[in-house]
Amino acid sequence: MAKTSKLYRFRANPVEVLIFLAVTGVFARSVYQLVYDPEVLTAMTVSTPAAVSGQSRSPASISQTFLNMELSCDKNADHDTGATKVRLTGNLCGVDSTTDATKLVRTVISNEANKFAATVFTDVRGGKFSTDYIPLNSGKNPIHVEFSYRDGKVVTQDVVILKN
Repeated sequence: MAKTSKLYRFRANPVEVLIFLAVTGVFARSVYQLVYDPEVLTAMTVSTPAAVSGQSRSPASISQTFLNMELSCDKNADHDTGATKVRLTGNLCGVDSTTDATKLVRTVISNEANKFAATVFTDVRGGKFSTDYIPLNSGKNPIHVEFSYRDGKVVTQDVVILKN
C-alpha cells in the first residue's frame, strides 16, 4: 500500500507581497543614501543669530509673571506691578553685625490680602533673607515683614504692592 502525500504549495497574498516590496525598496534606498550621499554625513554648521539691539524681546501680550523685589530696612515701600507673584529678598533688619544675626529666632513674611504666609530662607552668616514666590491679588497687597530676635527685639516692616 502506497501512501500518497499531499504537497501543499505556499501561496502569498499579492497585496502583502506588494507591501513587502515597497518597504524593502524604501529601506534599500535609505541605506544607499546613508552610505553614498556625502551631504548626509557632513557636519552641519550652526549660524549665530543676529544680535537684538536694545532690550530683550518678548511677546507684547504676555505680562511679566514673576517679580523679584529687593527690600531695604530703612523705609516702608510701595510698588506697582503687573506680576502675579513676587519674591522678596534683602538684608536682615535690626542687626548691626553678623554676631547679632545669629540671634535671629524667627522671620515671618505674609501677604495680608490673601493671608499667604511665605516660606523664608535666611542666611544668618551673610545677614540676608529670601522668600518663595508670594501670590498677589488684584489691587492692594499689604506685605508684613517681621524679624524676631532672642533678646525680645522685634523689627517690623510693611510693604504695599499694588497689582494692576
